[in-house]
Amino acid sequence: MSLPIHVEIAPTGTTAEGVSQELFIVKREYKSLLMKSLLDQYRGSALVFVRTKNSVKYLTHEVRAMGHRVAEIHSDRNLNQRREALEGFKRGKYRILVATDIASRGIDVSGIEIVINYDVPEDPENYIHRIGRTGRAGHVGHAITLATPDQRNDVKAIEKLIQSTIPLSKHPEVPGEEFAKPQKVFISRKFGGRRRPLRFPRR
Repeated sequence: MSLPIHVEIAPTGTTAEGVSQELFIVKREYKSLLMKSLLDQYRGSALVFVRTKNSVKYLTHEVRAMGHRVAEIHSDRNLNQRREALEGFKRGKYRILVATDIASRGIDVSGIEIVINYDVPEDPENYIHRIGRTGRAGHVGHAITLATPDQRNDVKAIEKLIQSTIPLSKHPEVPGEEFAKPQKVFISRKFGGRRRPLRFPRR
């Protein structure tokens, strides 16, 4: 008789065990400043996710100018370039790897200290895949998300999926922000002797 095999599949929305999470709300113009502070604070390897390949190129240049060893992975890089970047990240040649979501499912590197969501992912499920790159093989890890004040709904969608609220933090070196609250605007005008409120659509 064959030995039975027990397989467990985590339900959709399950985040990796051993990964703590943190959220900063910051204006776009302060993101680089916060990024610099975080990379100075966390000295281990860091995997940084952005939405687009152009953002990868820009942020890689910014991080390199900060004095860090950094590589990039995105759809414009060929197979050899991706392999060199990933192998260099594994071996410690590069301390930081900046990538699009092309790497959120394809990177298996143990010992990544921190995942930084420089951009909030468009698809909430990618958040789970992204932060799952840290805290692997029994290690603990940390995931930080930088959201702009107008991304309230994007964060809510992630929190709904993971069925948990991401702890909100403020950094002493970066001005703190709050989520922008949608407002109802009413204007009264006269129509045939009556005054009617007109509601403008939310932006």
